[in-house]
Amino acid sequence: MNKYELKYVAGKQTIHIQELWEEIGQKNTRINALTNKIYELQKKINAQSEKNWAEHIFPERVDN
Repeated sequence: MNKYELKYVAGKQTIHIQELWEEIGQKNTRINALTNKIYELQKKINAQSEKNWAEHIFPERVDN
């Protein structure tokens, strides 16, 4: 390969790497959004579990 062919191949690889980093960034954003959703759902589950436990122990105190 001559130096022009090497520059062409290197340029194509650079573009491909940039595209891969963009894809990784998009997937990372999606992962973060889903992780936040998981935390939110876990909080709801824990709150409901506490309510159920309190209702079991003190049925007269729990407000539905």
